[in-house]
Amino acid sequence: MIKPSAQICAAHQELILAMLAARASAEEPALMQTYAEDGWHQLVAALRAWRAGQPVDVACLDDEDRMILAGLDYAVAHPRWLDTLADEARDEAAAALAQMIFSATWGDHDALDLLSSMREAATDLGQDGSTAHAFVLIVEGARSASEVTAACPQADVGLVVAVLARLDVLERD
Repeated sequence: MIKPSAQICAAHQELILAMLAARASAEEPALMQTYAEDGWHQLVAALRAWRAGQPVDVACLDDEDRMILAGLDYAVAHPRWLDTLADEARDEAAAALAQMIFSATWGDHDALDLLSSMREAATDLGQDGSTAHAFVLIVEGARSASEVTAACPQADVGLVVAVLARLDVLERD
């Protein structure tokens, strides 16, 4: 069994937990109705089949839906995995973000554009000093977590620290 994406599963952890709890219940989790109302019809049908112990037709699912189902199966096989899911998701994100920041520091225009767009989107939402702003500071040369988080008080400190740690490894190699 391959370990599913922690980022996707963490984003849908509430649904995964509800589905695991509902396996022994006659009632369907209320959250499934919310997913159906939000347009996740194929996923809801697959979750119903999974819950009933029936085969799931994964061919009709997109990658994210398949990853949610893989997360359910992985959580059944490894119940303690959900306890570490948030940390794993942060580590996955940190690895990808550090690579993007590293590329941006070497002039990769796509990486620079993406980071700039992230910062603009955060600013447009009134999130000055966000994690996206912190990433731009890191591209500009900041390497101290305390310096970055002082300048960006709304930044996710854990993510900033993890990105800086990953970036340090990339820059030393």
